Amino acid sequence: MRATIKGKITAVAALSAAALVLSGCGGGAGAASNDSATSGEVNLIAYSGVWQDQYTAAVIEPFKAKYPDIKINYASKRSSAEMLSALQGQKTNPATDVAIMDNSVSTTGNKQGLFEKVDAAGVPNLANVPEKFRDKDGYGPVAMLDAVGLVYDTATFPQAPESWDVLWDPAYAGKINVNAPPSLLGLSLTAITAKMAGEDYTKGIDAAVTRLKEMAPGVQTFAPNPDEYQNVITGQTVLGLGQNARGQFYSDQSNKKMGVTFPKEGTVYQINTINVVKDAPHSAAAKTFVDYALSAEAQTAFAKALFYAPSVSNAELPADVKARVVPTDGSLNIVPLDVEFLSSARDKWTDIWKRQIITK
Repeated sequence: MRATIKGKITAVAALSAAALVLSGCGGGAGAASNDSATSGEVNLIAYSGVWQDQYTAAVIEPFKAKYPDIKINYASKRSSAEMLSALQGQKTNPATDVAIMDNSVSTTGNKQGLFEKVDAAGVPNLANVPEKFRDKDGYGPVAMLDAVGLVYDTATFPQAPESWDVLWDPAYAGKINVNAPPSLLGLSLTAITAKMAGEDYTKGIDAAVTRLKEMAPGVQTFAPNPDEYQNVITGQTVLGLGQNARGQFYSDQSNKKMGVTFPKEGTVYQINTINVVKDAPHSAAAKTFVDYALSAEAQTAFAKALFYAPSVSNAELPADVKARVVPTDGSLNIVPLDVEFLSSARDKWTDIWKRQIITK
């Protein structure tokens, strides 16, 4: 709360009133000692659209039932890059408590001092997150996992395409969605294409860029609108990049008009972390929410709702759901994504796409 007040008496009265408000609601970084773990509010920033709808139903509403004195304020963004930009703008005066975003972006946030470290003392369910899904420096852990897939029109492809090479097939020119960087889908395709070309993307992507330039004339849009799933469902395109979780969801919603598959050359994990903002205005309540989000109850519910794989070891999924979430047991052919490298290369790769690959 900021105001310019003239007169000593008015100023003292205003400051006293502000102190009473802060002590009553536990809000503001300056009132951290009054922050409550079971009351107040949590300002959450996370994905928009169907992700928001399903996460609200599966996780937020049950959380509110368990903690009725904590209000959740949801700020939705289409991408992790948009979330990061919003948090950067708040750095000196944080208004957000918790952020759920892709780990290649949260890694940048960790480096920039936007997030605080968490431990099992403040977040007990962290104990159920395997070491491989924890940040090595103690920042926000993995909250859920997915993977990049190839989405396709099932009428055009009665059998799922087996190779990413189908994106280069002239038979489908003008009927392809490709999400360009800074979208993780475009960054992932860059890494996958580099592997297909026998290239180590951490050392250079010249071969990948050459191949992607060959694909570009056949791409209908590099920024699918309304999105990559609806474009296939409505017949605007027949192929595109997508994520398994949303692909599975929209496959059901469209009566299997659209399918999603993992081509043989491999895919890339899409990993979301859950992060407590440094100097969060409601730090204690934020950790209560993070702890619930890492509970077996919440993780199982979200897997059922939107087919994201849980990050905790004690979540038990029904067999039909388990068969549709991405496996995390090593059975999926994964192209390792070096998030430390990618956080530094994101802007460069985005610029390369804009200057050399996107042709319209």
